[in-house]
Parts: sequence; structure tokens; C-alpha cells
Amino acid sequence: MHISSPRAPAPCILSLDIGSTSVRARLYDAEARPVPNAGHEIRRRPQPDGEEDAEQIRELCEETITKALEAAGATDPAAGHIDAVAVAMFVGNVLGIDAKGNAATPLYTYAHAGARSEVEELRSRLDPELTYDRTGTPFHTSYQAPRILWVKNNEPDLYSKTARWIDLGTYLYSKWFDSLDVPSSYSAASWSGMLDRAKPAWYGPILDAIGISLDALPRLADYSSAMQGLAPHWAARWPALANVPFYLAVGDGAGANIGSGCGASGSVALTIGTTGAMRAIVKAGSPTVPRGLWSYRVDAGHELLGGAITDGGSLLDWLHSTLRLDGERIRNEDIAAVEPDSHGLTVLPFLRGERSPGWATEATATWHGVRASTTAPEMARAALEAVTYRLALISELLDDGRPRTNEEPTEIIAGGAAILNLPAWLQMVADITGKRVVTSPDRGTTARGVTIMALKALGVLDSLHAIPAARNDTYEPDPALNDLYQNARRRHGDLYDILI
Repeated sequence: MHISSPRAPAPCILSLDIGSTSVRARLYDAEARPVPNAGHEIRRRPQPDGEEDAEQIRELCEETITKALEAAGATDPAAGHIDAVAVAMFVGNVLGIDAKGNAATPLYTYAHAGARSEVEELRSRLDPELTYDRTGTPFHTSYQAPRILWVKNNEPDLYSKTARWIDLGTYLYSKWFDSLDVPSSYSAASWSGMLDRAKPAWYGPILDAIGISLDALPRLADYSSAMQGLAPHWAARWPALANVPFYLAVGDGAGANIGSGCGASGSVALTIGTTGAMRAIVKAGSPTVPRGLWSYRVDAGHELLGGAITDGGSLLDWLHSTLRLDGERIRNEDIAAVEPDSHGLTVLPFLRGERSPGWATEATATWHGVRASTTAPEMARAALEAVTYRLALISELLDDGRPRTNEEPTEIIAGGAAILNLPAWLQMVADITGKRVVTSPDRGTTARGVTIMALKALGVLDSLHAIPAARNDTYEPDPALNDLYQNARRRHGDLYDILI
């Protein structure tokens, strides 16, 4: 059932954050503060080939919600009056379902890179520049049009069983509400690379190019639309949620920006978890997208302008295991002990290809200049510097591509466990970009962000930036190091041009 939510004076929100490496559920109060001891998290390991089991992820989500409700019921009376459910998910995913709504294909994620030839096929069928501006995305294997075409070309049996193509959030709601008529949010749809930014609606020319009709995709609505009235099985399992609105799932990047305090134009969020992204919220309606960046929807009135890197925390994990560094993860003291650009290395940090800003699907990683004297911490430091050079390129494109005033801050709000665990990397970002870096104390910025979105949908808040975010540490840029890093960036760029 489709509903509009009434104003709630003091709501409690259950937020579900479905990430690449974990599923978290937590209760939040009307100030978007986590309710103590009212949450649960389950870690998961993503599949390296980008093909996930949608049913397995669904079971993890259901267990996480159940455990969070149990924890809340044991510790806080707020669990008795949950007013809404908010959901964020890792995006760039698509699932084929049959006529009964059951999974007909794996859940394909952004990491599924098989559709390289289909990208070129679409380039030949459509105007790449016009499509970029209309959808906010370039042709790339991380998006859904080439992926659907890849299934058609390479998995004909799976394709023939597929009646519709939907995202993970839509799939979860179809099961929990026993409905085949679950809309996809503008936010989730935009991450597919098939949303017409000007309307918003599914972009007809790209549907024609891959040979599917509108009937093969979910209808679209703003996230503030909601599903309400759980199917009997789920109402019995989650009585506290039986009749509350479940707002449509949004992209985790949108939630992270809002949760870190970057809900207004002018502020830039940097989030590094498994992957990484730098993003700013702008008003919807810009006719062009700076080349190298993407533009996704937050809601009907706002877009998320930014760029993403494929290897963030995943690069750290690879370095740690491959270089056999001490401890459970790469240690800050090892990175800090190496002077900036003192290692003689030039690195291209593309273990899984490149997304923004070069979109080089076939890119691979390179450590140039390795000698017998090169140490593991030097290789790790050089790799993090290289990732930051790519982020600096995104930062510069963001500065060029969004409206700004002289009064707006030139700071970057950083979040995500991968970077917050390494103060030396945070200082590196400040020195290389030349901008102040401020950390967010809340490690759950995505869940906090979708909580704020739910509070706005309920009418409790009048904007996405109505609740200021707390701030922790500040890292000021060193102008002398910025000059040093500019030389290193030029060396990095030259190697990129030669090899990529």
C-alpha cells in the first residue's frame, strides 16, 4: 500500500544500512542520535566476482532487524513506538526476478566487470555525451544497462526466466510486503545509470538500446513514498513494525553525505569504506555533468554530484595481506613514519579497474620504482598517496562543477572506518587537496543520514541539514607539502597517461 506519512512529534526511527561488508540496524531518536544498546550488526564478505545471492543478503537483513528489535526491547522503551523504517543500501546493483517475484539471476553489483564489450556496444548505439548528461553517468561496467545486455548475451537461460529487473531494496520490500508493485526510489534508480535526470523517469533511449520495456522495470517514486502494512508473516515476526511506514531505500552515498553534515550545498563529504567517494549535494536541474564525475538523485529536488574510486578500504586489505604487515590492519604509525613522497615510487592504485575520473575499466595497479631497499610501509604509503591524488582530481572537478559563494567553507568532511583509522591518511588528504579536513565522530553516518531523511519525510524536520553534525578532529593543510605533492601528482599523471 502506498501512503503519505503523518507528522510525528517525537518519533523513533529504525534505520537499516546494507553495506558491501556488513548489515547494520539501529534505532535513532528524533535528534538523529543512536538509541543506546538498540542495534545489531552482521559482517559479510562480498563476492569478488560481483555476483551475490540476494536471498542470503535478505536473510542477513531480516536477522539484523530481528536482533536490533530484541536489543531495543530489552534496553529501551522506545522500541514500543517505532514510527518509521529507513533503509540505505550499497547501490549499483540489479537483480532479475521471474513473474512470481523470485530471483532469476544473481544480484549483480558494481564490482561485476564482465560487460566490457557491452559498454562499447552501447557507445555505438547511443550518443555517449548526450546520454552522460541525461543520465548523469558515463557508459561503464559498474552500471546496469551494459550489465543487463551482458546477461542477455552471455546468460540466455537466466535472461529468458527474467520478467523484471529490480534493485535490492525493491526486492526486499516485495518479500516483506508480499507485493509485486513496489516502487524504486529516484535515488536507487539513478545509481543504475538509466534514470532521465530531466524528468525524473526511466530514460527511454537506453531502454530501447538494451531491448527492454518500461514494464520490465519498477515504477519510480521519491524516497518519501512508503510501503506500509507488512505481510502477515513479517507482521508477526516484527510487531513493532507491522503498520509503520517503510520509506523507499536510497543509495548509501546519499545517506552518508547527509549523516556527515553535508546535506546543504557547499559542503563536501569524503567517505572511504570498501570503496571511496567524494560528493556534494546540489539542487536538481543542472543540464550538464562535469566529465569524470557522476550525478545521482538524493530525492526529487536534490542531486549528489561526485566521483567514486573502486579501491579504498579494499586496497588497504590487499596491501596488508600481500605485504604481510604486522597487526590486524595497516597501522597508522607505519604510514606516518614514511616522509611524504620520500619513497621514490609512483603508483597507479587500480586493483579492480578505475571509475572516476578516468573510467578506465581495464586499468590495473602499478608500483613503479620498486628497489631492493623498498620497504612494505613505503609501498603502502605510496599507494595511499596515489589514491589521494585520484581524490584530489575529483575534488577539483567538484569545485568546477557546482555553484559556490565566497562564504562557503572549503573543508572536506571525512568519514568511513578505512580512513578514520589512519590519521596520517587524513593529513595526507588535507596536504594534497589544500583543504581543511574535518572528521565526523559518528561511524554510522549512512544510517544517521537516512534517519534524517525519514524525519524530514515525517514532517519533523524541514530540511536535510536541519540537525548539525558533530565534528571531531581537524587537519589543516601544509602549503609546503602541497607544493611537494604537486610534483608527485604530475609524475603520477604522466605514468597514468603512458599506461592507461
